[in-house]
Amino acid sequence: MTLTNDALQAYVRPGAIHRDVYKDASVFDLEMERIFKGTWVYIGHDSELPEPGDYRTMAVGREPVIFARDRNGELNVMVNRCRHRAASVCQRASGNANSFRCHYHGWTYRNDGTLTGVPKRDRYDTDIRPGLGLVKLPRVDAYRGLVFASFNPDVLPLHDHLGAAARAYVDQWLDVVGNRRLAALDQAHRMVYGSNWKLQVENGLDGYHATFTHASFFDLMQGRTGANVRFASSFKAAETKSFGNGHTVVDPQTADRSPLLRRVEASPNAEMLLAALRNRVDPVEYEELRDAVAGTGINVGIYPNLQLIGTQLRRIEPVSVNSTIVVVRPLILRDGPEEFNELRLRYHELFYGPAGFGQPDDVEMFLRVGMGLNDDVDEWLLLDRGLTREVDDEGVRTGHVSDETPQRAQYRQWLHLMTTVPASARDGEGQVNA
Repeated sequence: MTLTNDALQAYVRPGAIHRDVYKDASVFDLEMERIFKGTWVYIGHDSELPEPGDYRTMAVGREPVIFARDRNGELNVMVNRCRHRAASVCQRASGNANSFRCHYHGWTYRNDGTLTGVPKRDRYDTDIRPGLGLVKLPRVDAYRGLVFASFNPDVLPLHDHLGAAARAYVDQWLDVVGNRRLAALDQAHRMVYGSNWKLQVENGLDGYHATFTHASFFDLMQGRTGANVRFASSFKAAETKSFGNGHTVVDPQTADRSPLLRRVEASPNAEMLLAALRNRVDPVEYEELRDAVAGTGINVGIYPNLQLIGTQLRRIEPVSVNSTIVVVRPLILRDGPEEFNELRLRYHELFYGPAGFGQPDDVEMFLRVGMGLNDDVDEWLLLDRGLTREVDDEGVRTGHVSDETPQRAQYRQWLHLMTTVPASARDGEGQVNA
């Protein structure tokens, strides 16, 4: 099926989305070309590759890639595909290697992508190595350790793509630990669910659902602590905001962090860890670190696949129209104290871990939505909450925490990218490649 711009426009109304956006495989195919090859995609945190030779494998849309730090310390994102006969050259999820070797015919590449070894090279008329290194994504850049890459050589500079408003929230989220250095945990939660990738994109910036979807968590915590542990969803002043390029935020807009601190204190071994932390550092630093365990309480979404939530970096990786991988990687202090880092992990696991409450609850909702998409009675999903009450201040749209301001912004950007052909999909004469 060929999707025209008119057909794509018909899928998006001011306050509603057609169900085929989630279930039509041809829509998914176009998303992989127009979105995941057309704009900046989050790859990982630079601390995930601390040493030369470190690498991780993942996918950008449908393309398998290697995220690697070369011998000079430079970060590269390369297509995990031998230039000879297309076999992948790296099979492991992560590791350290000076080179990658294709086990089909033995072609060998340095960790910067340079082709160095071609068995029986004398059978070629010329030295083919200079022109057949691993294909590198043409744009790789980072903002405060967050590494992005793009297949589109004409994409906006990353600084401009993020924009001033979104960058300010990223800064606020990262600066909760002051001048201390954060590092991504080497181990991550890897969640696979059987529904569309955009459901997770929407959900991470949805301030409406928590009271209902996560009611069992709040009830349990209320029983354990004897006090309210709801955060943004319970504050009248809490807001949602959207910026340019689909970036969004759920902002509690409050100095009252007591619900988050109650959750920290209810985490496993919290009393012992807090006491040990108090004995290790001076009183002022103790207060600062205790308050920073839970993060800012702000959820930040960088479209299309990065979310900064709680203490974690969340990378969303589409697999198919009805299959998605979500990689959740907590941030800890690079240089300790170890009690702070363990507190952060126990706090993170309480809600977001595989045995926690948040992610399993959300996945259940994604699956229920997937079931509902098969119903022919109503073809539209509503995103109109707070639509007429948004305040637009020079491109920053603000709504109540329960409004669907972020979701509408995401689909404005979705439609923009889906109806724009990126340079990576054009041939040398400007024609669209089939």
